[in-house]
Amino acid sequence: MKDYLRFLLLMFSVCVLAASPVPANSSDLKDVNRQALGDLLNELDQKIKDADKRMIAHPKFLKELQVLVDKYRGKLRKVFLKEDFVDGDYTKKPKWQVISGHFKITPSRRLWSQIVTERPIAEPSSTEKPDLFGIFLKEVMKSKEAKKVDKRPSLEPKEAFIRTFTRIGPAFEVDLVFVSESRWGSMEIIFLGGQKNVPRYRMIYHAAPSSERPIEIIRERDTRSYLIESATKYPFLDDGSPHRIQWIRNAKGNMKVLVDGKEVLSTMEIFYKDNFTGIALINRGGIYEWGPIHILEASH
Repeated sequence: MKDYLRFLLLMFSVCVLAASPVPANSSDLKDVNRQALGDLLNELDQKIKDADKRMIAHPKFLKELQVLVDKYRGKLRKVFLKEDFVDGDYTKKPKWQVISGHFKITPSRRLWSQIVTERPIAEPSSTEKPDLFGIFLKEVMKSKEAKKVDKRPSLEPKEAFIRTFTRIGPAFEVDLVFVSESRWGSMEIIFLGGQKNVPRYRMIYHAAPSSERPIEIIRERDTRSYLIESATKYPFLDDGSPHRIQWIRNAKGNMKVLVDGKEVLSTMEIFYKDNFTGIALINRGGIYEWGPIHILEASH
């Protein structure tokens, strides 16, 4: 029994050594270490199950060892995208393409965008008595102003759209820092796919959130949009402070959204099973910042 435990501990020590960092320019060595660590963890997993079945080690010890195995297995997750904007340039490594609007990197190394939008004025209640004279006067003024309107199209964009192309597996975890100073509007995180890099999934955050304006997950298919799920909690993120957003879908199709570590949305979505071709960010009104942005292979 002691020899068996020594063997398990020795294997785990080798796993830790295999997970040790290597120089950034040693990509081949990184791949070898990753493969070796994966093989060792799989074998160690089997040994733990065998020890538990044969009852030759204390269950508590095996449980603690399994926790460590799971911890180091988590370090093996593929990294699809890592963007921290530390170089102050979003046009390379990875390359982001601006489709519309304006983006810049802030001194705090985040991607920034602003689209001017106004919160709509609430309509008067149907129980209120209408001010007929006021309505008449308003229409007269609108008629006069209409004659002075400049017919040239507005140069102010109605949305800011930026994207980057990279292969992303169907089981993913988006983990990003998000800042909003918006009073109205919305922003979207979009997964692109197919030969034309069209939207497949959208996560929409509405500024000034409420039960009428929750975080939503939308599926796109043949230019049509389908609501998958809406959040049941409405965290306020428009305070200008950094917040962590995680959007996760595992291999079984379980999808959830967490804000600052707390789950706000949970659903099942397995319609799109292919690899994605990239990710996009859209500002549809408001002031937003993103970064750092990590997209990893989802844990099992």
